[in-house]
Amino acid sequence: MGRLDGKVAIITGGARGQGAAEVRRFVSEGAKVVLGDVLDDLGKALAAELDDALYLHHDVTDEDQWQQVVGEAEERFGKLVVLINNAGVLSFGTVTHETSLAEYMRLI
Repeated sequence: MGRLDGKVAIITGGARGQGAAEVRRFVSEGAKVVLGDVLDDLGKALAAELDDALYLHHDVTDEDQWQQVVGEAEERFGKLVVLINNAGVLSFGTVTHETSLAEYMRLI
C-alpha cells in the first residue's frame, strides 16, 4: 500500500527533471497523475512508461488550458486532491528593477 493510494494529482512541468521525478514518485506511491508540460514528446514518453499517468499538453500561462487539464484529470481519475505547480520559466540578464510588468507577469 502506497502513501498516496487513491489520490489524484496534477504535476505541471512534469515531462523532465524534477517534475518527472515527482511524477514517478507519486505513481510509485499509488497516485494517479496527470502530468502537464509543453514538451509533448517527453511527456508522452514518460506517461507511456507508467500505468497510472496521463500526459496532457499544458501551458500554465493559459487559463483555458488549466480548465481543460483539471476537467480531464477529474473525468479520467476522479476528484483532484494534489497540485504540484512545478512548471517554470527562466529569464536571464534582466535586473529586477529594469523588468517590465509584462515580463514579470510572464515569469510569475
